[in-house]
Amino acid sequence: MNLDFRLAVPGDSEWLFDTYRRTMKRFVTSAYGWDDDVQQAGFAKSLRQGSCQIVTWEGSRCGFMHWDVEPDLIWLRMLCIVPEMQHKSIGSAALAKVMSLSSHLQKPLYLNVFVCNRAAYNWYSRIGFVEIDNDGKVATLVLAPSSSPALVERHA
Repeated sequence: MNLDFRLAVPGDSEWLFDTYRRTMKRFVTSAYGWDDDVQQAGFAKSLRQGSCQIVTWEGSRCGFMHWDVEPDLIWLRMLCIVPEMQHKSIGSAALAKVMSLSSHLQKPLYLNVFVCNRAAYNWYSRIGFVEIDNDGKVATLVLAPSSSPALVERHA
């Protein structure tokens, strides 16, 4: 699978939120409840920070990832793959890209995952992320900068 990555542009905004809604609504609803207006406002605010890249395959958008590089860490804010394209190693390739950045900059990679999203939680754990906080709804995980992006491919 030959994936391409490109920076998100304002014209992607509607697609980005729709992808977020399609992939995350059941987990957000389970943890906090879903209000479309509140979610859309929070999503738009979040995207104004950091970097957001669209993942494409054969010219079609199939997911996105959004991260921030902070002085002492990298924060993976979102990794969303459209439901029809999940389980095809697209998320693994996207995560490997951010893991490479983490390794190159020698900064730990952090992320939050909904505790009720067991598939994602378990996937991140297999790759080498370790839970450092958990409020019962959201767990914060960290991957040390020495972890290899090749781990993603072995556990996909």
